[in-house]
Amino acid sequence: MNPSPWILRHLDAVAPSRAIDVAAGSGRHAFAMADLGFSVTAVDRNPELASLYQESEVQFLCTDLEGQRWPLADHVYDLVLVSNYLYRPHFAELFQLVASGGYLLYETFGVGNEVYGKPSNPDFLLRAGELASALEASFDIIDERFEDVSSPSPAVRAGVFARRIR
Repeated sequence: MNPSPWILRHLDAVAPSRAIDVAAGSGRHAFAMADLGFSVTAVDRNPELASLYQESEVQFLCTDLEGQRWPLADHVYDLVLVSNYLYRPHFAELFQLVASGGYLLYETFGVGNEVYGKPSNPDFLLRAGELASALEASFDIIDERFEDVSSPSPAVRAGVFARRIR
């Protein structure tokens, strides 16, 4: 699967720096960021994915992001990227990963996607404006999306690109 064009467009606006790809899976965005000069940590709970990162500059961290304890406490990044992942109980901790002056780039499926297929469970679908309203006042929203798309396949996509201003 290719990186999201919406994410790639916003990556061009961020100077290469320390980045994390949350719930990275096979690394389509982690590797794209590394190719752009970012120092990348890819996080996923599937240990079988580690082999995909062995011969790359991307550091792989195998950990469960949905446990009671947040495993990334005290970690800070200039860019926090999340794609096709949604776990609301740790929104606050996830947003705390963004350093002062850093960016949050978050894109996943939105409510309405159930007419196109999976995911269809409301637990995994963002509501319009949900991310923006969950962000602290210390974030400035640069771009927000909630729209039906036809490519690469029909879906409802939701996302936010924001910068921590303090």
